[in-house]
Amino acid sequence: MQPDASVSGGIRPPSVVLTAAGQRAKLNEVAKPKPEKKREAASGIWVDIASDPSEHDKQALREALFAYNRAQAGDQHFQELTIWLRDDQQQIVGGVIGSTYWGWLLVEFLWVDERIRGRGYGRLLLTAAEREAVRRGCRHVCLETFSFQAPAFYEKLGYVAFGVLDDFPGRHRRHSLKKDLQPTSSEGGSA
Repeated sequence: MQPDASVSGGIRPPSVVLTAAGQRAKLNEVAKPKPEKKREAASGIWVDIASDPSEHDKQALREALFAYNRAQAGDQHFQELTIWLRDDQQQIVGGVIGSTYWGWLLVEFLWVDERIRGRGYGRLLLTAAEREAVRRGCRHVCLETFSFQAPAFYEKLGYVAFGVLDDFPGRHRRHSLKKDLQPTSSEGGSA
């Protein structure tokens, strides 16, 4: 992998690799890792800390993990879930981005423009996502939020904390929350 001169400023720091012996080396300083033990030399395996990984390589890793997961737990029935909140000019003023799989809704992002917060739009978006998840056959929701965002908002809507990371970032905390969904008589597909 050659350094790409097209990155901002025309210079990109070279990739760094860890040799099988655990030594850091710049990619342009080693054509191939030089293990210190013969056993390692035979393996031809080394750790490569990629500063700019290709989409192809990332997708290859995802697909390998998905194949393993399917073999262990069955098809995940993965579907993206995106719900927008728009104003009269069709501008996005809020939304939910997540996905459904293995009977869970994973909320990755929920955002409402500051100008319209406190008017019930966050609840509206989350409720719409939950209803769609139930329609897809989900039984649970999982999400994360920071202490400076909205843990109390989610708790008021029935979410329960199952994990907290301190010092993430700094004096703040990262909260992991979940909620069991109630199926409705109009429940549809599978997630």
